[in-house]
Amino acid sequence: MDGTNEAVAAYLAGLGEGEDPLRLSWEQWLEIGPLREDTPVEIVEVTARYARNGYDWDIHGRLYTPEHAVAGAPAFVFFHGGADSEMVFDLTPDGRPGQARVLAAQGYSVLTVTYPGHYAPGNHWDAPIATRQPLYLLDRDLDEDEVLDRNLKCTFNVILQGAGALVADNLAGRDLIAWGHSTGGPMAVALQRFVPDNRVVGLAGFGSGGSDGWRKAWREETGAEKFVELPVDHVSRRSPDTYRASGYEDPEDLCPWGGPEELFAWAQDAHRSQIKTSLCDNQHRGIVEIMPDYAARTGLPETEYLDHLADPDADWLKSISVLLLVGDNDKGHWVAGEAEVDKREMFMAARYRAQGVKRSRVVLIPRYGHFGFMELHNEKFVYLWLWALEQGYFS
Repeated sequence: MDGTNEAVAAYLAGLGEGEDPLRLSWEQWLEIGPLREDTPVEIVEVTARYARNGYDWDIHGRLYTPEHAVAGAPAFVFFHGGADSEMVFDLTPDGRPGQARVLAAQGYSVLTVTYPGHYAPGNHWDAPIATRQPLYLLDRDLDEDEVLDRNLKCTFNVILQGAGALVADNLAGRDLIAWGHSTGGPMAVALQRFVPDNRVVGLAGFGSGGSDGWRKAWREETGAEKFVELPVDHVSRRSPDTYRASGYEDPEDLCPWGGPEELFAWAQDAHRSQIKTSLCDNQHRGIVEIMPDYAARTGLPETEYLDHLADPDADWLKSISVLLLVGDNDKGHWVAGEAEVDKREMFMAARYRAQGVKRSRVVLIPRYGHFGFMELHNEKFVYLWLWALEQGYFS
């Protein structure tokens, strides 16, 4: 099967020339198809237990292995958004294949990672969202005081160390392409620090941004985002109202499951944790002013809370390519920012180029918002990554 057509050819030509963003028309978008016939996929749950910051932690994921793999291909590692889990990459709310299934069916191994505390044993949350707390161990309950203490110690580094353990156990020695959605975007950027026996050869994006330190710089240099600091003990809880307030609703014809109420009915028990600690929020936003408060409460060194804001390794950046897809209805990653150069993905692409990456491009897709990866035609985001990969963009 050869899925090349005029839309694919125009997309690939645009990656090699012109200025950001590379704009796809809606008609072109609908013509983007797969590279090959789908292959069956084996899906296996994987876990790892490891120690950091005075505790043992459990991390959960899913490994997608194609029956007929593309020879010599890199594997993909996925990081979810702040209040999600790996399950948002498995199936869409209306039952279509999620990003991980689509990608694996095209012949690529995929590891999806859930942050510690965000995957419930048996993939079912018993506690209602209003009282829900992270579940940091999968084989036993923890008392409330320990959970609250862990909420202040489950740092960016704890999450990435766990992701590195899952990679070591399941993708040892493989070349990797990392994708992180939203809060997971900076985690994808940092994965290379925690996988010494692997090479992260590229970053695939959709609503991803860049490192948390660069987000802080974007906010301060462009004024495109407000400064928001959450109290140390705060836990954010998701609802249809917060979804609307964040500007996450997209056109009805792209959301075959219905509106926010239907989405949250699907998500609340098995697909999203629906909670996010203040530490995760404040670290992701680069709110350095409050980090000494966490260190004082926990006795951990301030570097544990701040070192994720450093620039990624310069030599590694020069070895990779970055492909940032973004929807033109994404409030945080595209709508915010008066001038086009001030849009978050544009700022990040320019920052990557300034750091010497091999390639860095932004692709703008009409009509989609921040959660477009679950919506109708979601498979086409994957196909854009793969057409670029197989044409040598990440080589």
